[in-house]
Amino acid sequence: MTRRTYTIATIVEGHGEVLAVPLLLQRWLKRRRFLNFEIADPIRASSVDAITAPHEEERQLGIEHFVELARRIAHPDAILVVLDADDDCPAELAQELLTRAKSVTTIPIGVVLANRQYETWFLASLRTLQRAGKIPADAKLPRYADIESEQGCKEKLSKLLGRKYNERNDQPEFTRHLLFIKTMKSRSRSYLHLLTTLERLVSEARN
Repeated sequence: MTRRTYTIATIVEGHGEVLAVPLLLQRWLKRRRFLNFEIADPIRASSVDAITAPHEEERQLGIEHFVELARRIAHPDAILVVLDADDDCPAELAQELLTRAKSVTTIPIGVVLANRQYETWFLASLRTLQRAGKIPADAKLPRYADIESEQGCKEKLSKLLGRKYNERNDQPEFTRHLLFIKTMKSRSRSYLHLLTTLERLVSEARN
C-alpha cells in the first residue's frame, strides 16, 4: 500500500526565510521521522506589515489573503506562518493572526513569531555555530540573561562574524545547524513555540 504524502505550506517575509524556513522544517521532519511530509515552496509577503494589515483582497493585504494564496497554490494539509515579532508582543500578535487565519480556512494552521527576529534563534545557538565553523573560533561568545529581550540581533551577529551578516546567505546556512534539543527550547520561548506548533500541525494534518 502506498503511504500518503502530506504537504505543509509556509508563509514568510524576507528573502532569507524563503530558504531558511523550509530547510528548518525539513530537518525537523527528518529528525522526527515524519518522512511522508513535504514542504511546499514558500509564499513570501513583501513585509510583515503586508501580513498584519487589515484584510484588503484588492491590495493583496492581510494574513487572510496569504492563507488563501497558499491554499490555492499548494493544496496543503497544514499551513505554517513564520514572522519576526520585532517590537510586537509575539504571543498576542500570533494569537490575533491565528484567529484571523482560521476565519478563512479549516486547514490546520499555525502562526509563529520569532522574538524578536529569526536571528534570535542563532544567538541561542552561538556555541553550536562556532563548533560548526560558522563563527570564528577566536570570537568571544557573549552570555545573554534573556536572549529574547536582545535587540539588534543581526548587528550582534555581524560583530561576532567580523563582517556584515548577510541574510540571504547566512540565514539558510546557519539554519542547517539549529538543534532541536532541550537547551535550545529553554533559551528561546519562540523557538519552543515553533517546535510545539509543528508537532500540533503534523498531528492535525494526519487526523
